[in-house]
Amino acid sequence: MLHSLKTFLRLALKGDWGMISFLAMAKWRHLDLAYASQDELGISSDRSLAYANSGGPHLAGVLKTLSISPSDTALDIGCGKGGAILTLAKFPFARVDGLDLSERAVSIAKENLRKMGIENSTIYHCDATLFPDYDRYSHLYLYQPFPEPVMAETMQQVADSLLRRPRKLVIIYYFPEWHSTLVAAGFQKVSEFPVPLGPIAVYQPV
Repeated sequence: MLHSLKTFLRLALKGDWGMISFLAMAKWRHLDLAYASQDELGISSDRSLAYANSGGPHLAGVLKTLSISPSDTALDIGCGKGGAILTLAKFPFARVDGLDLSERAVSIAKENLRKMGIENSTIYHCDATLFPDYDRYSHLYLYQPFPEPVMAETMQQVADSLLRRPRKLVIIYYFPEWHSTLVAAGFQKVSEFPVPLGPIAVYQPV
């Protein structure tokens, strides 16, 4: 309760009423989007980072600029409890899937999506470096899911996917700490949006 009050006051002081509205909706629908450490999620710190929600109006504002069509498909890599998927699902993607290393997070994400009536989504319990189906997706989303070595392995998997199946690919990377890793894998930043937790950067293949 105290944490929720502190969050409300912090957002109110910034005038961030859109995020306040998003979090109020989550509370009203009894969604679990609370921060969770690696220990709480039962995952190791060398393969993952803690979960924090990145869904809401800031992400939605960026998605509105991307000309998303009903033939597009999205994958949230390291989706955690699925907060960002709730926002992705408001756009006309054919699918909005997610994957995460934590079995507990996957279970919570599935329950959150069930409560919101989101049916065009599958949440996979999988290591991102071993995920076999990147070829299916036109849009990838990441928000600080794991340390740099895992990011490098994952981006190589994505690059290999593009060699197998050349296509339009958009990577939306919230707080792009490992920008140079994406560049090394063959992606270039095409736009960047300043947001409170951000920035949010958009990448495409070179």
